[in-house]
Amino acid sequence: MTDETEIWHLMPVAILAILWNLAGCADYVLTQYGVAPYLQILTQTNAEYFTSLPSALDGAWAIAVWGGLLGSVMLFLRLGAAPWVLGVAALAMLGLAGWLILLAVPPLAEVSGLFGVAMIAGAAGMATFFYLYARQMRVAGALG
Repeated sequence: MTDETEIWHLMPVAILAILWNLAGCADYVLTQYGVAPYLQILTQTNAEYFTSLPSALDGAWAIAVWGGLLGSVMLFLRLGAAPWVLGVAALAMLGLAGWLILLAVPPLAEVSGLFGVAMIAGAAGMATFFYLYARQMRVAGALG
């Protein structure tokens, strides 16, 4: 294992990943349970869109957020399997984003505009970043 002083950024990035994925999990739970005060933040069209996703997309969303949280905690604990878990979560998020942007009827841009597309693309980008970071930390010997 690499000396902790060499990888000073591992803990701050792991904490950031945990916080980011906690926000994603909160979004998922509040949307799935239809918590009215939360859904009122969205337009009615957006709320209906996200609460009526097909089961496969709901599953990808669940894998993305819960896998991201699990992988982030594993990164914090310096576990060697963290890149694998974060990789699966990133693939799920990329699949979800790709489907919503390119294949969904109606497409996300039609429902949420450019902001919605930017949000989902940004989430997919962050998931990919956390996976690539964890993989690099594994290669560097910082993970067990």
